[in-house]
Amino acid sequence: MNVAIITDSFPPMMDGVSRSALGYANALHEGGYGKCIVIAPHIPRLKYNYPFPVYGFSSVKLPFDQYRAGHPFTPYLIRKLRSLDTDIIHAHSPFISMTLARELRRYLRIPIVFTQHTKWDYDIVRIISSKHLQKRIERFAYKNIDRADDVWAVSRGAGEYLCSRGFRGKYIVMPNGTDFPQHAAAPELLKQIENRFDLPGGVPVLLFVGRMMWYKNIELILESLEILRKRSFDFRMVFVGDGRDLLEVKKMTADKGLFDVVFFTGQVNDREMLRALYTRSDLFIFPSVYDTAGLVVLEAAACYSPSVVVRGSAASETVEDGVNGYYTSEDPENMADVVQAAFSDRRQLEQIAAAASGQIYLTWDKAIERAVKRYEAVKAAYAYYHV
Repeated sequence: MNVAIITDSFPPMMDGVSRSALGYANALHEGGYGKCIVIAPHIPRLKYNYPFPVYGFSSVKLPFDQYRAGHPFTPYLIRKLRSLDTDIIHAHSPFISMTLARELRRYLRIPIVFTQHTKWDYDIVRIISSKHLQKRIERFAYKNIDRADDVWAVSRGAGEYLCSRGFRGKYIVMPNGTDFPQHAAAPELLKQIENRFDLPGGVPVLLFVGRMMWYKNIELILESLEILRKRSFDFRMVFVGDGRDLLEVKKMTADKGLFDVVFFTGQVNDREMLRALYTRSDLFIFPSVYDTAGLVVLEAAACYSPSVVVRGSAASETVEDGVNGYYTSEDPENMADVVQAAFSDRRQLEQIAAAASGQIYLTWDKAIERAVKRYEAVKAAYAYYHV
């Protein structure tokens, strides 16, 4: 099964879409399913070191974020892609990716799978002030999605979001996996973390990993930490990630008098170091209701760190309260109560951590098995209807 993965976001850009696209590519290659290529925005002077080819299309960095926008329809790229032996196209964005996928389908006569990842209307509203233009962009996106031969959603919440915005087609839930092994990180990396940050033994360590954007509910985390501090509950909090709102988040942290117990690492691209941060944490705090999947929840589970998630959020779909994780409401008092209660019984916390690892953890090897079976069904259906 030879797959062309098209994405608007790919490492070194680090978000759920880029890591998902990379996860698919690695799993397809390592699983021996066939040839895989990735098509993504070209970043000047960047050299990729992957076991599969990455083709770039012309792009420019957007002034307001880490993302890039581009024009994929260069004659060279089209000629190159038309010459490839490809069975199916997998697009990970309804914008440039799906537009290019539809163009390639005209030449290659192969089906398109589209995966719904994020609530991208948030970004449209943030970037475009004109409501008329916002609606036109959304209509363009849904027109593209409607043209896919198969629509996947990374979670039930992602599919429900798609339908809530006007999508009337069918979709299936196809969850992502994680590349993290199911064991603790190397002791020397844990030592590096403890040397860098003030993380005393026996003191609860809380962790957040993600883009530093207010819509990730970061203010809720800081308000709950302030409450815990007032209750004389000793803790340390580590934020991993970068983003447009990082400076404002740091300012709020300082204003609340939390800078001695809250630490910011910035973006961590070293996967082993990131795994060490998960391993060193006792509890993973992820109250985002924006995210349509919980890749970071999977990563935390791999490292025996159970998650605190908002009840009813997409990230909570794999979490069972008090069994393999914890639910909170979007109320700082409640979140503080949940965190404090979790550490009131260390033995139970360890049991919940073990359950998270056993029940939530999903490898890319397992995830790709199901995806490839679906690829084959989509390919067969396309061939039947396009004889």
